[in-house]
Amino acid sequence: MKAKIEEFSLNEVFSTLEAEFGVLASQQAVTFRVLPTHIRVRSDRRMLRRVLQNFLTNAFRYNPHGKVLLGVRRERDRYRIEVWDNGPGIPEERQADIFHEFTRIDRKGAEQGLGLGLAIARGISRILGQPLGLRSWPEEGTVFSILVNKAIGQQENEEQEAVPVRNQPLSHLRVLCVDNDTDILLGMENLLSRWGCDVRCATDVFEAMRQLEDDWVPQFILSDYHLANDQTGLQVLQQCRLKLGMQFRGVVISADRTPETRQTILNLGFGFISKPVKP
Repeated sequence: MKAKIEEFSLNEVFSTLEAEFGVLASQQAVTFRVLPTHIRVRSDRRMLRRVLQNFLTNAFRYNPHGKVLLGVRRERDRYRIEVWDNGPGIPEERQADIFHEFTRIDRKGAEQGLGLGLAIARGISRILGQPLGLRSWPEEGTVFSILVNKAIGQQENEEQEAVPVRNQPLSHLRVLCVDNDTDILLGMENLLSRWGCDVRCATDVFEAMRQLEDDWVPQFILSDYHLANDQTGLQVLQQCRLKLGMQFRGVVISADRTPETRQTILNLGFGFISKPVKP
């Protein structure tokens, strides 16, 4: 197999994968996100797509109903394309064998084979001379990556989106966001996810309580003050406190700057942030 090395926009490959796996995501209830980018790379377009397809297939297969993220970030004079998932992770003692043919690993008490996909990805990476990478944390997730060359003349200031980095201060912080405006919720989820947070969203008290039914315990709750049906963010935090106790920090976000409202929230042990809120 011979590589056809050329320069191309990485977003062309990302768009194809987003369309292909977006359908599977809907069918399998997987939250799949692709971070768009304007960078250009130097590689074999077809082979690179095959590697990323194998990474995504693996992430979808072993992370049902979970989250999968495809993105890229600069690493010195090259770019690292990464596929993140928040699945069960890969045991440390098996990570060295993960790219071998028909490797079997123990995931959630069951032996599961990884097939030829990752072995094929390893073979392609050797042909391209573009190394693969793996990082994984038990019960937290896995990142598969490939390090690709930058296109000749690629502008250093060309805009790119960065995949969340493991050592960010907010990495894996569990955050519950509550707002009756779905556009605001989407914006908060996108921002916090890029910072590495494990984010869940709700539009009212009832949905907020539903998010806690599978023993998922938020470490931080951000709630708008004025919700639908005369509910308030303060009611959300109080109901969560009744269920969870003092296991979380809570903040109310509001355009209501009256001293009485602010003081009531603070007296109950919660934080207060005035709108508009900067990232």
